[in-house]
Amino acid sequence: MTRAAAAAWFGDRAILVTCEDVDGRAEVYRQLKSALPDRRVRCGMRTVMVESAAPDGGLLNEVSAALASPSGTSAAGREVGQQIEIDVHYDGPDLAEAAQALGLDVDALVQAHTAQAWLVAMMGFAPGFGYLMPDIPLRADWSRLPRRADPRVVVPPGSVAIAAGMSAVYPASMPGGWHLIGRTDAVLFDVGRSIPALLAPDDRIRFRESAR
Repeated sequence: MTRAAAAAWFGDRAILVTCEDVDGRAEVYRQLKSALPDRRVRCGMRTVMVESAAPDGGLLNEVSAALASPSGTSAAGREVGQQIEIDVHYDGPDLAEAAQALGLDVDALVQAHTAQAWLVAMMGFAPGFGYLMPDIPLRADWSRLPRRADPRVVVPPGSVAIAAGMSAVYPASMPGGWHLIGRTDAVLFDVGRSIPALLAPDDRIRFRESAR
């Protein structure tokens, strides 16, 4: 299996594939999404789950065979691994504090965040919320900044944030404990679109600075 440590039953209608790392998970996700258009494929940080609508004794063999197939596009026609640019106004309330925690000044943090390529490792927490992992090379030691000790009750939609070695964009108004460094007008989730979520696992994101 390609960069997959194990594939095993998860109940009687799902297979859980455990991968070596985030990059391995991305490769496995691409293969399964392409090869199994009639199955629901979801992923975590280092796992991929393939689900059947009903109990299916042949699902494990089907997944094992699919892992050897080439990657491509999903059944919905959405390309896996899109390049997406998001314009950001870097004027968040935590910008200066986050920069200090990372050992940078504000301008250096903005430069690092925009120079960094970000990989959508998985979706979760809320519809349209993507957990973005920094790609190599690292432009800053993002892991130095933990989540806020005092999470906010309300984070405005479009808030661009960093915490715990990752970045994210809040798709709607909700509670949150990440450090807010900017805001974007990009709509991360819209049920009126054919594909509601702007982001999907394996997409690569680049942030671009708008006027502050």
